[in-house]
Amino acid sequence: MDEIESRISNGIRTVSSTTERGLIGLVRILVLPITLPLRVLKFSAPPALHIAIFLSLLPILGIFSISAGVLVSRWLPSGWVEPTFLQYGQGSTPYAYTVLRNLKSGQPYDINVKLVLPTSRSNYDIGNFMTSLTLQTLNNKTLATSQRPALLVPYSFPLRLFTPTQTTVIVPLFDAFIPKSSTIRAKLEVGRPDSWRALGDGEGKELAVVESYVRGSVRTTGLASILAISPLLTSITTGVAFFLTATSLALVLYLVFSPTFKIASADQQTIPDGTGPSFDNHLQAVKQEQRSSKNIKIESTSGPEPILRRRRSRLSERSNSPSSSRVPRT
Repeated sequence: MDEIESRISNGIRTVSSTTERGLIGLVRILVLPITLPLRVLKFSAPPALHIAIFLSLLPILGIFSISAGVLVSRWLPSGWVEPTFLQYGQGSTPYAYTVLRNLKSGQPYDINVKLVLPTSRSNYDIGNFMTSLTLQTLNNKTLATSQRPALLVPYSFPLRLFTPTQTTVIVPLFDAFIPKSSTIRAKLEVGRPDSWRALGDGEGKELAVVESYVRGSVRTTGLASILAISPLLTSITTGVAFFLTATSLALVLYLVFSPTFKIASADQQTIPDGTGPSFDNHLQAVKQEQRSSKNIKIESTSGPEPILRRRRSRLSERSNSPSSSRVPRT
């Protein structure tokens, strides 16, 4: 049992070590495009070159940051406005066809119709009118239909003198409509489809319209609702955040994988090459230093000699003196 357990443990260790070496090798291969140029510059990269290399990365990071902001702005759902051109005299009511493009499938939209109407007597006399919107596929398959009444309310007498020549009517038609494709077809009908021509001079059936639009606003929830409030501000914030993060990460990676900064201090001496006047000056300086060191040694060794000579002379004087030649008494 012990042998089996030892074999299993050895096998597990072997597999783990092999896996670890493989992962380390894979990481080295992935970062090789970054580390290889840095290794080449390891022994000859001055500090100015380090700064130049890092500054050259900033425009690239700026381009990626702008791209990130644009991608986020496109990812956020946004509303749309499609103008329509009503056709008169070809049906019971004025109608128009338009194509709604760049829709996001699965995104809820609130759809309404904006009508710019002249404040004429005939439009006031028509009273309630119907606004109908039919959504179809490009193959004329009906997806949804909505009809809503609307009314152009006249102003009271004191305010008629200051009434503008045009007014705007907004007719909501769809709440949280979810398209299944990015492009659909819309048919707009405005007016009264009945045969009432007795109003006014007989034109009471048709509603006079200056401009008409089919509009859609997104219905979002959660974080998307906050980001969709101002897509431009969201795009700018995303770009700035991406630039700061990428710059910090690039600086950390560069400091980790780049060679150390080689800044020559004032105390360090650099030996020039073997040619040119700088080399001759260097040789003369070295010779002068050697001579000065020899002179210092000679002075240090020649200093104690007079003292020794004086001591020896005093000893010789004592030996030659008559007192030194006296014989001791017995």
